[in-house]
Amino acid sequence: MKPFFSVIIPTYNRAFILPETIKSIENQTFTDWEILIIDDGSKDNTKVVIEEIAKNQLKIKYFYQQNSERSVARNNGASLANGQYLLFLDSDDFFNADHLQNIYNDIIKREKPVALFFTDILYFSEKGIEKPEIPRMENSMEFQYVLLNPITPSRVCIHKEIFNYFQFDPEIVIVEDLVLWVSIATKFPVFQVNSYSLFYRVHDGNSVDLSKNSYLSRYKGLIRLFKHSKYKEISKQIPQNIKNFLLAECSFNMARHFEFIRNNKMMVKMLIQSFYYKINYRNKERLYMILSKFLIKQKNGR
Repeated sequence: MKPFFSVIIPTYNRAFILPETIKSIENQTFTDWEILIIDDGSKDNTKVVIEEIAKNQLKIKYFYQQNSERSVARNNGASLANGQYLLFLDSDDFFNADHLQNIYNDIIKREKPVALFFTDILYFSEKGIEKPEIPRMENSMEFQYVLLNPITPSRVCIHKEIFNYFQFDPEIVIVEDLVLWVSIATKFPVFQVNSYSLFYRVHDGNSVDLSKNSYLSRYKGLIRLFKHSKYKEISKQIPQNIKNFLLAECSFNMARHFEFIRNNKMMVKMLIQSFYYKINYRNKERLYMILSKFLIKQKNGR
């Protein structure tokens, strides 16, 4: 029989932590699942580690691909999955023991819809566990919710049939998940599962590093969503004020990056760009950033 859930884990050089992630699935109170490890060209001993675990767990399957990034890995996992519903667990995140049961209960309560479900999230770090306040999604506001509220792939469960219509876009980095959720929301129902049962591991690799212009990739992904012909019909449904807000946010954070690396010319350019998209957005911070540089320049010029 086909499993109810397929848990797809894209991974790259995470052999040191994968056993813990896999164990969190093996410890689930709901047991009708399979695991698909999609190795995105790892150079460590990921294959050896997984094959050793799989000797005693037939529900674990390992697949290797040439390095193609996580969107391709997730799409390949979806095409290989046998489950009715798909979950995309990042290789450094993990589930609480009742995670699958909570989602299953909600799916059954709603009579197994072809839909997207997402849970709440807990942050796990060296400092301990943090439980953030997650906004509740109001009825008929699903489309705007997924646009404005970050939902990491590990929180999501999707009916497999949806992947006949939408997949992760390999051309987009950083916001490939947002773009997929928004696309799905134009055609299928979206439900929030009231369950803090997903642990998102906080570490240097996923924290904001101002020395890197990470918001540039986000900006490019949003521009693709808003302007590329592939997303023409979806883009039409996104209010212009939301587009402007998201682009202003990216531009402002790019300005923060250039401020950090002391490129004042590009900092000002990005602040002007953020102002172009949305006049009333973090104006006090914009003004402070410009004035502080101006005052420093004046001081040094004396």
